[in-house]
Amino acid sequence: MNMLIKELAGLLINFRSGSAVLSCIIFLSLPALAETIEAKLPSGITSYAEFRQGTSSQPAVLSLHGFLQTHHSQPMNSLASNLAAAGYTVLSPTMSLGVNRRKQSMACEAAHTHTMDDEAGEVAFWINWLSGRGYKDIVPVGFSSTGNISLLQYNIQGSHPSIKKMILTSINPVHINHTEHSKLPANINRKAPSQGRKIARYSVGYCKNNFSATLNTYLSYSSFIDGKILDLISHATVPLEIILGSADTVLPANWQAEIIARNPRARITIVNKADHFFQGTTELDLADSVESILKTIATH
Repeated sequence: MNMLIKELAGLLINFRSGSAVLSCIIFLSLPALAETIEAKLPSGITSYAEFRQGTSSQPAVLSLHGFLQTHHSQPMNSLASNLAAAGYTVLSPTMSLGVNRRKQSMACEAAHTHTMDDEAGEVAFWINWLSGRGYKDIVPVGFSSTGNISLLQYNIQGSHPSIKKMILTSINPVHINHTEHSKLPANINRKAPSQGRKIARYSVGYCKNNFSATLNTYLSYSSFIDGKILDLISHATVPLEIILGSADTVLPANWQAEIIARNPRARITIVNKADHFFQGTTELDLADSVESILKTIATH
């Protein structure tokens, strides 16, 4: 689809006076209209998602954003639009992060009281939301650290039968300060539960010494370093498709080889010249890669 749009765009340059060509491009690149979904989670928190309904003959896609972001963040927002333009149903929720009606990216300095298990629970909610509307073939697509971790964590806790594959894009471990981490308890003492509810500052991802969180929250994020990510990948109960950029400087050294060593069945696609966020024209290459994977799924 995206390659066709690129070719037609070239025709537009050569035939600026051709109204038929212009109309064709507008038609082909027009995505399905997005509907805002408002839903109450089991926690009682109200959360938002963007829903684009496509054709019933193609798999439905659940798109998950990265660390502290919303469904409007890149590259997942562009991916959702590109897939919808190709006729796919796409559901793009914003993880609540424990905040009622969250619509904006969450600052590092905000009080974080949610956990990765909470995020995995929200993945389950939105998968069930799609399934409850009759979608029998669902493909979740995660991005970066937390978007992919929440999928893997959900899967290991018991995946829905409608999930045919999981696509992990730019998957990387959570970056932490290992010296800081080594000085903290591995779990919360049951005799002093208040210890786990105090807000302190930690280093998580791009939040350097300013991730304001409870110890419970910090430990839920900081446990997902290289080894645990690879364990989740090795125990995945559905086929994994992994898409990485050749110019991604966020990934650990030898990351591709480590993944294959732990799960030889995982299929890795490398997008040439793409960085961690698939910026520029590589966002279309990402959409082409995802669409190629979706076309391999036999739908009901």
